[in-house]
Amino acid sequence: MRHAVSLATGFLLALPIAAGPAFAAAGQNPDSRTPERLTQRLHSAELGFSVYALGAKGVDFTVTAERKAETFEMATAMRTAGMLDWAMSFTMTGQAAARIDGDELKPLRYDIQSDGSWSKRMTRMRWGEDGLPVAEVSPPNDEDDRDEVPDHLKIGTVDPTTAIFARALREGSEPPCTGSDAVYDGRRRYNLHYAPVGPDMVQPHNRTAYDGPAFKCEIRSEPIAGYDRKYLASWSEKDQQPTYIWLVQPPGFAVWLPVKLEGGFRLGSASGWISRAKLNDREWLAPLGFIRAEMPRELTP
Repeated sequence: MRHAVSLATGFLLALPIAAGPAFAAAGQNPDSRTPERLTQRLHSAELGFSVYALGAKGVDFTVTAERKAETFEMATAMRTAGMLDWAMSFTMTGQAAARIDGDELKPLRYDIQSDGSWSKRMTRMRWGEDGLPVAEVSPPNDEDDRDEVPDHLKIGTVDPTTAIFARALREGSEPPCTGSDAVYDGRRRYNLHYAPVGPDMVQPHNRTAYDGPAFKCEIRSEPIAGYDRKYLASWSEKDQQPTYIWLVQPPGFAVWLPVKLEGGFRLGSASGWISRAKLNDREWLAPLGFIRAEMPRELTP
């Protein structure tokens, strides 16, 4: 589950997708969307998600982002919920910043702190002018049963959060659910491979603040270096299961945001839904109330 949640956290700020193909195939007329309504710049965002596994809520997480004059500032927070919090409490907070360079984002800093029943961990990463990230981690890698990632594998990489923001800034007529990103999180080096699945519907449900047309994408993670030796020794086909993300374009914005995700882990699968969203200080999706049980919501005419 930790791996599925890691991927999900990275996708809280989403990928820009072509409005035409996604919504036309879903039964809407893309011509009804005027260019003026799609050019609003995202200056700030506050998103909430909840992840469920083994039939119960397991994780709540939030992301906030703000566009500065020359940088993007991003923050994430995650904590266990429900019975999982009682069994193995875990919290994680993160901060990242990237320099805006035309249509690209150049990572500047990436910090993650976590505190859980099994361990307390910290990653602090900075980028120099040569583009090579330098990471400080606790516990050190030599005490964490893993090898250091060699410098030649770090060149040209980005942190997980900046990788997704960089995709979010790619505007065009084709879905950006293609290609790969080289990611370094301070301990592990891996590639994320993207593939489009196609238009889909997010069904009404008491776990989601959004229902309606979306575009479904597939993400696969490829381990490269820096992984825990025990993890690699027990690595199997179950760890090759893809993560799926459903993306939606909020009215008036040129970015697309994730509203649903599904991913597998060794004990089963996890699903997550967006629970609230505020864009440019305006509410897009109202916060969900208390969820008593799993039940689909009835579609209303």
